[in-house]
Amino acid sequence: MNVKTPKNKRRKGTNGKLIQLLRNVLIIVIVVVLLALAGTHLLSLITGNAALEAPSNVVTTAITPVQSGFSAVVDWVVEYLYKIKLRSRLELEYNNLKQENEQLVYQAMLVDELQQKLSVYENLFDEVSDNEKMNPLVATVIGRESGNYFSVFTINKGSNDGISEYMAVTMDAALIGFTYNVSPTKCSVRSIIDSEASIGGLIQSTRDQGTVRGTLGIDGQPMCRMYYLPEDLLPRPGDTVVTSGVVMPFPKGIPIGTVRESTRGMESNKQYIVVEPKADFEHVEYVIVLRYQPTAEAVQSSGDSDDLTPTALETVRPIPTVQIGNDFYQLAPTPEPSGDLPLESEQPTQSDGTAPEPTPTAGNSLQYQVPSGSQTDASVGFTLPPTASPTPTIEPLELTVEDD
Repeated sequence: MNVKTPKNKRRKGTNGKLIQLLRNVLIIVIVVVLLALAGTHLLSLITGNAALEAPSNVVTTAITPVQSGFSAVVDWVVEYLYKIKLRSRLELEYNNLKQENEQLVYQAMLVDELQQKLSVYENLFDEVSDNEKMNPLVATVIGRESGNYFSVFTINKGSNDGISEYMAVTMDAALIGFTYNVSPTKCSVRSIIDSEASIGGLIQSTRDQGTVRGTLGIDGQPMCRMYYLPEDLLPRPGDTVVTSGVVMPFPKGIPIGTVRESTRGMESNKQYIVVEPKADFEHVEYVIVLRYQPTAEAVQSSGDSDDLTPTALETVRPIPTVQIGNDFYQLAPTPEPSGDLPLESEQPTQSDGTAPEPTPTAGNSLQYQVPSGSQTDASVGFTLPPTASPTPTIEPLELTVEDD
């Protein structure tokens, strides 16, 4: 079975062969011409014949414009490529400079931050040096409640660092609050502007004491109010308020703020003064905890020697005192014997050896002398009165009759 080839394919095959033949012929002609020109030019150089230079001159004249155009194109291409290379290089340089600039900017920011920290550390060092007796400790703020002001925040120091509850916390030589909820590695700080804070305050100029409370929860402003001041006190704006050392175990004299205004004497229900805190409660980064604990002083003896000799004090001895109708005893000093008193052997006695009868005196009061043979109680060390109660006797001549 014979397959017929399409006419288009046959035409394309014929045209391809023709083009290939013409291309070969053209190449051969160009090669022959170039060889002829090269040969004539070489013979002209060898022989020095000017006539042989004519073909070379013709070719040169014909080729010069083409060569100029080709050179122009080549120069343009070279310049364009150079510009591309320069542009890429400039872009590379620009990127390098941009990266270097970013590094310099970062380093400048780091230097500013380090300078700020250095300034803060210098202030902290000065404050710590001035309060070494209060055992200060520098702490960093690691958390706080939401809001613009640091009313309650957390620091990175705790009981492992010697911190306990209700210790004073300062910043920039001003009171900022006190510690509470102390754990081993951290603790919370309630600032003086918090509405739940209450601290003993003292007006430095007048030495009047009161209680400072925060007002941040009342009107949203970081202020304090001072209550319980004397009724006749009208403080001046600008007076300094410091800690009083009472209510809480704070050191005395830590600055709290200044008096801003006073409502005392204006309205009966507003008996307080407004205190503007000294500390900046918007920017709290580092604080100082004053681990202050007062120590008791040793008692010194008033004498020069520590050896004290005990001396017994004289004790009071009881002696009996007799009243008519009952037996009454009271304590009285033991009378010292006197030379005017008669001795016991010289006491008057009756002929039968007994004590004389009692003698009545004015006012029907009787005085008795205890006989030497009366009973004695050795356990108490004094002499008991006679057991028989005496009866007074009245003579008939002493009786009188009164008219009705």
